Amino acid sequence: MLKNQRGNALFWVISAILAIALIFILALSGSFNLDPEKNVDDCTTNMKNIWVAANDYMLDTQKDFTGDLNVLRKTMRPNGKGAYLSDEKYCPESQGRKDAYLVFGKHATEMFEGELRHYNGIIVLCPNLDKFPKHILEKSFYDNMSITKLQTVMMNDMAKIDAFTKSNSKLKAEYLQKYLDFWKKTPNVDFQACISDPAYQAMRTEVTGEKATTETEEETQ
Repeated sequence: MLKNQRGNALFWVISAILAIALIFILALSGSFNLDPEKNVDDCTTNMKNIWVAANDYMLDTQKDFTGDLNVLRKTMRPNGKGAYLSDEKYCPESQGRKDAYLVFGKHATEMFEGELRHYNGIIVLCPNLDKFPKHILEKSFYDNMSITKLQTVMMNDMAKIDAFTKSNSKLKAEYLQKYLDFWKKTPNVDFQACISDPAYQAMRTEVTGEKATTETEEETQ
């Protein structure tokens, strides 16, 4: 009788421990999302939504977007259909930290056949790119969007940085940050002046591993 009571007690103790462990594992996976591939999909989806919101904002304002996502969340669209960006989301790999995405949108103009044209170029980077090299917007995303000449230049440059740095996540993050910083700091507002700037050419050579190219050469590649 005593053995049966001890056996039953041990059974319930083990069952309770296993139940607590299961609850902990489920809570952990729910909070931090332990599926790396899903994390990539979720993170890139966040970046796509930010890109679209920033692009819409710049189309309406025709000015640089400084990267403050609160501007997109608090600014209402002219048509009254809500703000440019809805809820606040973060990379799943941040594991609860509120690490903001790194964003900058450059607005440039070009006089073409007597017409002033406005170009947007937007860069969105994951704050955890230095550890997760797949957390990046691929060229296929931009290929499916309506983009300007400036965004085309940025798209091609970033694809080359991605290919040049391969799986070296720290170098990829460093070079893409350097690329974003150039566009953020350049005083040029004319498209041709931007891409002809020796500082741009030197920076591009460093981060892509390729020699400087002209716009014509770039378009034929």
